[in-house]
Amino acid sequence: QIMAKTCVEAEQAVNFNCMYESVRNTCRNRYGVLSKGETIASAAVKTCVDVHAKAIVVLSETGTTARNIAKFRPAVPVCVITLSDRIARQASGVFKSCHAYPVESLEDTDKIVGEVEEALMKHGIVKEGDAIVVVCGTAHGMGNTNQVKVEIVKANYWFEESEKHESSAHQTGRVDEQGCILS
Repeated sequence: QIMAKTCVEAEQAVNFNCMYESVRNTCRNRYGVLSKGETIASAAVKTCVDVHAKAIVVLSETGTTARNIAKFRPAVPVCVITLSDRIARQASGVFKSCHAYPVESLEDTDKIVGEVEEALMKHGIVKEGDAIVVVCGTAHGMGNTNQVKVEIVKANYWFEESEKHESSAHQTGRVDEQGCILS
């Protein structure tokens, strides 16, 4: 427990914005330019800092984008959504701040991001109105990550029919099983 408390305290003392700048400048000085993947990752982390995002969501087939984002040491959790169990294990075990989850398909990015937002809300990482940064590709396939966007988290008040809520805010204006409008 003492070691865990020490680690948590040490992490809180880190200036992640300065660390980001240091890693970015070191890469540029050593190699002259950043690769396309490093540029996207750098932009995602900088955007996260600028908009005070609470999480970064990465949709990646190979895990390279997640690795590049982890290199820039973001201060927020990184949710890696991937097709491969192997990539998910690697990202969760090796990459800093990354938590990976395998899925069957990356084609419906809006649906996946919505599900990730709900999971982040359920775990208390984000709340309604918080910003998250989403990194994905507009074309499917390896090496096609080319998009960084900021999403604002919205609560999903329209739940599945199988869920029953007693809250009047959830029921107002809805139609019950008999076709009656609830007020």
